[in-house]
Amino acid sequence: MKLNKIYNENCLDTMQKMEQKKIDCILTSPPYNTSRKGSSLKKASASVRYDEFNDCKTDNEYINWTLNIFNSYNKVLKENGIIIYNLSYSSENTHLMWLVISEIINKTQFTIADCIIWKKPTTTPNNTSPNKLTRIIEYVFIICRKNEIDSFQCNKEISSITKSGQKIYKNYFNFIEAPNNDGSNNIHKATFSTDLVRKLIKLYVKKNEIVYDSFIGTGTTAIACIMEDVNYIGSELSRRYVDYSNKRIEQHKSQLTMF
Repeated sequence: MKLNKIYNENCLDTMQKMEQKKIDCILTSPPYNTSRKGSSLKKASASVRYDEFNDCKTDNEYINWTLNIFNSYNKVLKENGIIIYNLSYSSENTHLMWLVISEIINKTQFTIADCIIWKKPTTTPNNTSPNKLTRIIEYVFIICRKNEIDSFQCNKEISSITKSGQKIYKNYFNFIEAPNNDGSNNIHKATFSTDLVRKLIKLYVKKNEIVYDSFIGTGTTAIACIMEDVNYIGSELSRRYVDYSNKRIEQHKSQLTMF
């Protein structure tokens, strides 16, 4: 399997082709299953986020779909590798995200090692509910295997060493401020943030390691990896998204050669 390439296919098919324990870090933002119920892929509506994926699953369907993916993650992720998983919820379904995390812990080899708060500078639309707040944050879950909770990879710097030889690490907070996305486009209105991904890579990935994004969308993870000298592999169901991502990557590379 070639590095630095986006595969136009289901992520389960991509992982099936990978060598076992190949990936250093899985960094992704999956579909949240937050499209309005009653929407369909055949309906050209703003309530449908994706053109090749059903984002209106039942809770059980979405949970089982997630568990299947995490079982595949376990096969391709290296020892002490981690999963960086950006997940959120909707006003109509506030409970599903927490059910998903609970089921990952209960039914896979993985557990939650950390939870990072992603603070955005702005949010739209404002919540007009009489009792629900307007959310300006999302969650980024740092997930590792249960037996690697004390050994999974992180790039925390050593600030000092005590006389007894104990390492004292620089303090890092689980709070990251980064833009909502990389700007609006005609393909997808809720894209990932390159700035966020770069900050996460700096925390958890070393130079020349391999990052896999199972839902690479419009190529944000790929762009961030290029900027941080990290290899990437991506999976994406939508041909439109893959074409858009490849154009973004080529434009970014051409800009780099100009300097």
